[in-house]
Amino acid sequence: MVDNSNRKVLIAMDGSEYSEEALKWFASKVYKNEDDVIVLHVTDHKESLSYSSPWLPMDPMIFQMKVKEEEDKAKETIKKVDALIKDVGIKAHVIRAHGNPGEQITKKAEELGVSMVIIGSRGLGTIRRTIMGSVSDFVLHHSHIPVVIFRH
Repeated sequence: MVDNSNRKVLIAMDGSEYSEEALKWFASKVYKNEDDVIVLHVTDHKESLSYSSPWLPMDPMIFQMKVKEEEDKAKETIKKVDALIKDVGIKAHVIRAHGNPGEQITKKAEELGVSMVIIGSRGLGTIRRTIMGSVSDFVLHHSHIPVVIFRH
């Protein structure tokens, strides 16, 4: 029998409706007051870096502007997540990481010693998931910790 009295749960939140629905599901169906809940938001600056190429380097001012836009978006997402945590009535703390979302979620889950990872999924089809990649798919296949993928 597994002792679930002091579960440590990591919920990955990117600000999308899919991650919000995953948090709401967790709060209503799984959450216990004893749970140690960590909400992780990962900021990935690859969009800023994608405006440059070896043939056409990016103006440093444009790069700084793009990074600032992404940082502002991350701060807004974290505010939204904080409000949602209060709305659903759970105790949780929000942390941030920077880099590839799938890799960071997997890494943080192991570093923090969580017993479960919860992540929302957009439900991409096989072809779109293959072309675009899927954070939930990456986490599922690379995590050594149980992963719950919530698909609404």
